[in-house]
Formats: sequence, structure tokens, C-alpha cells
Amino acid sequence: MSENENIVLPPKYYHEYFNYLLDFVKDKYKHILQEKEWSFLRKYYSLSEDAQCLFIRFTNRKGLFFKTNKLSYDELGSISELLEELLSREFIEQLSVKHSDYVLDLLHLSTKPEVLKLVDDKSLRSKPKPEISDWVRENIPADIIIDSLAALHPLVKVNFEFEVTFFKFLFFGNRYMDMTEFVVRDLGFIQYFSHDEDKLVARFETRKDAEDKWMLSDHADLFDKLKKTATPEALFDWYETMLDSIKDLSEIAKPALERLTLKVGRHLERLKSEELAVEVYKACELSQAKERRIRCLVKLKHNEEALALCEDMLANSTNADEHLFAKDFSGRILTKSARKKKLTTEKLHEAERITIPAFYKGQVELGTIEYYLEQGKYAIFSENHLWRGIFGLVFWDIIFDPSLVTFHHPFQRRPSDLHLPDFYEKRKDQIHAHLEGFEQMEDLLLFMERKFTDQEGIANPFVIWMEGMWESIRIATQYIGLEPIKEILVHICKDIVENSRGFPDLFVWDAEGYEFVEVKSPTDNLSNRQLYWLNYFEEHGINARVLRVFFEE
Repeated sequence: MSENENIVLPPKYYHEYFNYLLDFVKDKYKHILQEKEWSFLRKYYSLSEDAQCLFIRFTNRKGLFFKTNKLSYDELGSISELLEELLSREFIEQLSVKHSDYVLDLLHLSTKPEVLKLVDDKSLRSKPKPEISDWVRENIPADIIIDSLAALHPLVKVNFEFEVTFFKFLFFGNRYMDMTEFVVRDLGFIQYFSHDEDKLVARFETRKDAEDKWMLSDHADLFDKLKKTATPEALFDWYETMLDSIKDLSEIAKPALERLTLKVGRHLERLKSEELAVEVYKACELSQAKERRIRCLVKLKHNEEALALCEDMLANSTNADEHLFAKDFSGRILTKSARKKKLTTEKLHEAERITIPAFYKGQVELGTIEYYLEQGKYAIFSENHLWRGIFGLVFWDIIFDPSLVTFHHPFQRRPSDLHLPDFYEKRKDQIHAHLEGFEQMEDLLLFMERKFTDQEGIANPFVIWMEGMWESIRIATQYIGLEPIKEILVHICKDIVENSRGFPDLFVWDAEGYEFVEVKSPTDNLSNRQLYWLNYFEEHGINARVLRVFFEE
């Protein structure tokens, strides 16, 4: 039996979690809560403890409607009495015709036999439930559907759905985390870095910050629904209307708008509507949007405009992927040939080739490790997790520094600005002062080992706690050298999203030296990011190369 299986949560664990969340939000967000939220809190605290528990049980489940005749919770008293209390305090309400807008939810809650009781057409009985539900919605008035379902079993709708969701949104700072985070932590599946709660700060400084982030989340949900059926023209009209409706967007919500814009553009591309996609991409500053815009322009035969964008990227971009893409693509445009070799292809064709047994197909890196072992060398998987592990250990205290107001609740795995452009600028002095403190390799190794030992198991966005991780970091660090490691760590800091990926697959060493090896099977391509790091390593005296691996016939 594992250690986690010995942990038993108290019967009303969810009540403790929910009340903690409410208290936390009251403390951190009292400056932005409005009367409707305070009113909810007053009403909630006036409920009996068991009534609070039943309400929380409802809010932790999916949906707004519940069948009450089969509710049973051992830790609670009379369910019927608790339901009466919630009804009298307006925390729930009986199903009625005023819920006509929720017919889809009600049909989804119902079983197929229950839905079939609404239809006389026997030919529908063999149809799947979603198809039957669609027929019911199109052919039977909503009030009749509701009356019929209410006659089958007692149904209630849970109220205060906005207030509860908004409190959770303020607590987590997003709408994808939920109360299971408490359970996962207390069962020991994830250990979070422990911050003094007094040092945790509100994610949103103003009500507008919170409402703008909420609004973008709503727009993203709506887009996910619209893209299933909407035409390209309808989607573009919706997007333009959405942009026109957004006024003075808060800084905290702008990244969400950028991500949504990119999604809209990519979807329009998939629908073969390149002209509309280009218009959408114009509103997005993400590097992927610039690349997609150029590709669309070339498909539309607007080569001059595409070339101008490439030249702008070459002149102004600090992003490696953008720079390599622009260099390659502008060359293809100028030669009017898509057959011109890419820089990544040239690098691949220059690589040494080896052959390994065919049974390593699908696990080419493992086969390459075996190849090196047969050569009398040592080899381990490195890729991104080795460099990210070094980064996470060296900068542990900076990553989790609460003084930079980037930690907002106890379930954060990373600072909220980790992927923002100013991460490095805000910590620049700390980063360089910290690295200058390591005068000898032994200083760096001792610091990392202590962090690994003291913090092992704590959720860190960079460190993977797996067997052999520390030994891999120790060996690689000693071979690479102190100054090259410092340079690479600073470089990663400057753009964590881009610069913490694309590292070579393997680290290989013996008594004579070391090298990083990017392994490529016959069908693999070299990415711009991988080429970037290979070139960077070469320029900074770090041994690295590409190895093409073929399989025995």
C-alpha cells in the first residue's frame, strides 16, 4: 500500500476547503467585491453547517440541475430538511417553466429512457440520445418538456452560480483550476512550495482587471462553440465585433486576447480562408501569428507583402524561431522556389550517420544510447529536462520569491509572470548577483545539491523529480563548466517560453570529454529551435552535434 493510500480526509473536508477559499477572497479582494458578492456571503454564513455542506456538494458537481430523490451523504443530516432550508433561503429552486432557457441542460441530465417518454415516434427509439434530444428541442415546447421531466422525479436548480464561480475565479486567478486542487494536495499527490499567506497578493488589482480576464475567458469559451458550426465569414464577423466591443483592455487580460486571436486565425486557415486569417493575424503580436501571416500571404501570392514582413522580422525580432523562419522563407520567396534547402535541412544533411538494430524503431534515442555504450561511452537522456532542471535548482529562490508579487494562492506552481516578457527585467539584478556568487564549480554543485535534497518533491515548473535526475545534473554540470552554464541560464531567463526548449536529446561523455547529441531518425526533421541551440552551443564552446540514425535492414 502506498503512503497516499493511508491518508483519509475528514468527512466534511470540502466544507473546510470552501470556507477557506471564501475567507481568502474576502481578505485579498475586499477592495473589489461588490454588494452582490457580499450579499451572497451574508446569506451563506446564515445557513446551518449541513446546509452549507449540501450547497457546496451541488456547486462542486457539474451542471446546475440535480435530481434530489437519490441524494445521500453519510456525513449530513436529513437531506429533505436541508433541501427545505436551501429552498427557503433561495440557494436552490424547484424546476419550473421559468427555466425554459435550460432545456438543453435538462435533457443532458436525463437518461435516454426518460427522454424517450417525451416522444411518440417509435422510429426514434433506436437513435442515439443526443439525436433524440435534438428532435425533442425542435418539436416539443419547452414548458411541456419541463413539466414532463418534473413529473418523473424532483429536480432543483442551484442558484448563486455566478457568485460561486467568481469567488473561485478570484482565488485561482483563472477558470480552469477547481476545488480538486485541495484534495490532490491533501492526499499527497502534489506538494506545493509553502508561502507565508500574508505574502500572497491579489492576482487582480482592480475590478476591471478581474472582469476583463473573465470576459476574455467567456469569449474563448464562445469561440470553442462557434467554430464547430460557424462559417468563416460568420466567425470573422464575430471576432471583429468582439474586438470593437473591447475598450481599454487591462494589461493582465491582453495575453489572453493574443492567444484567442491566434486560435481564431489558425482555425480560419484550416477552413482555407487565408484572406480572413491574414486580417486576424494583423491584430496579434505573437511570433506564431507573424509566421502564419507570411505563409498565408504566400499562398495568396502576395509575395511582396510577405517579403516585407520577413525583412521586418529579420531586422527587429529577437526570437530565434522568427529569425530563422524569416531568413529561410525570404530566400524561398526571392528564388521563387519552395525547393530551396532550409537551414535546418542543410544542418541535417551534414550530420554523421550511424546504423542501429531495427527493433529500436519508435525508440531511436534509446537505441542510440545503446550504441554509445557499446563504444565504451556513457549516455543519458537530456533534452529539455536537464537544462530546465539546472535552471530550476539554481534559481529556486528567485522563482519562488514572494516579494515580486507574483504568487497569489497556495496552489501556484510558478510565478504568474514566468512567461511574460518582463520576467527577466524585473529580476535582472537578482539573477546576475546570484550567479556572481558562484566563484567555483564546487559552489554551484553544492548549492544545487542542497536545493535538490531540501526541496525534493515540491512542485517546480522546471524540475522533474525522477530517479537519477540529480546524478544527471551533477555529471553534465561538471563537464560543461561554470561560465558556459551561467551564460546559458541568463539566456534562458531572457525568454523562458522559447529558450527553455529545443535542447539536444542526449548527453554523452567518457574520460576524454563530452557532447550533446540531437538524434534524428530517417523521418525526423530538425526544428528551428533545435538548430538555434546547436549554433548557440557551437558559438559558446559547448560540444554539440546532430546524429542521423538509420535502422538495419
